[in-house]
Amino acid sequence: MALPKKIQDQRKDLVDKVVKDIEDGKPFFWDKGHYGKQPRNLLKAIKGEDKYYKGINAMQLAVAARVNGFKDSRWATFKQAEMAGGRVKKGAKGTHIEYWQYTQDVMELNPKTGKKEPVYEVNPDTGERKKKQVVLEHPIVKSYVVFNGDQIEGIEKEQLPVIKQEDKNRNMENMIKNSEAKIFFDELSRNYYSSSKDEIHVIPREKFKTLDNFYATVAHEIAHSTGAEGRLNRETLKNNDGFGNEIYAKEELRAELTSMFLQQRYNVNFDEKHYENHAAYLQSWAQVIKNDPNEIYRAAADAEKAMSYIETRMINKNLTKDKEKSVQKEITLENKAPKRIIKQKITMKIDTQKSKSKERTLTR
Repeated sequence: MALPKKIQDQRKDLVDKVVKDIEDGKPFFWDKGHYGKQPRNLLKAIKGEDKYYKGINAMQLAVAARVNGFKDSRWATFKQAEMAGGRVKKGAKGTHIEYWQYTQDVMELNPKTGKKEPVYEVNPDTGERKKKQVVLEHPIVKSYVVFNGDQIEGIEKEQLPVIKQEDKNRNMENMIKNSEAKIFFDELSRNYYSSSKDEIHVIPREKFKTLDNFYATVAHEIAHSTGAEGRLNRETLKNNDGFGNEIYAKEELRAELTSMFLQQRYNVNFDEKHYENHAAYLQSWAQVIKNDPNEIYRAAADAEKAMSYIETRMINKNLTKDKEKSVQKEITLENKAPKRIIKQKITMKIDTQKSKSKERTLTR
């Protein structure tokens, strides 16, 4: 499907920025000012909710934030900024994002009004009434302009997320523990995923300078493993053509983008050293996206799927059960406490009665 020229131009602009960074030897998308702050919608954030921008748009906004020095993770359209009680600063230049519409409301003519109106249908199981939709043969691609929170006046400054070290470690440790590809900490100087054996081999954690560097490296290799045939069945992993070649570079691009998305979501500090370790891949990435600017967008979409897979099947696995056990333990303790109190009260009442009885006896 041919993209509108406006969308193509916006994509080329992003690719040019990324390629220039790579050719200048800058770490790939690395920006220590944005750890733990994945681009998200301003209106939702004000309501205490998180609606994250994903894939292509997450990349577009991450690059725009770095280039312009924005520190706020929140973004909004001009209208959304007004709905939030703010206003876009005079002269502020917005950032283009994409919206892909895959379905469309079914419309029919209302004979009474002479106007087309949406058709509603009722879910027989839930009784819920909703608009009837049809899947489009070709999705509609739209472009929107959003502004960063730093470009909006009249809103409260963003409160930086407080992420406890133990919470961050728990998420990453859960990812490692639940990795579907077995992990061996048996290497001396390299880290890799073997697709033929479905195994990950990395340097032992004590050999890394920081724990975050260890997490970053393992996340990169686990990202590769998500492309296996029994998982996401990713073509760039299955058809790997070896180091230095095009398909190999495409797969590395996907693994590194997955690492970046995990970094943003879980506040893992992937520092410069981590990206220096992947310096050999930089030029091959640059060549791949130069040859086909849309490749970085396909890579972002695949990376989003990989991160979702890691979250669902590894990071969040058993967390619900653990939370339920924790809650149940608290409930049990709470239930036990009142019983002890009641028992004490009953005992006291009996003792009081006995005391009164004794008093009566003595009086007599």
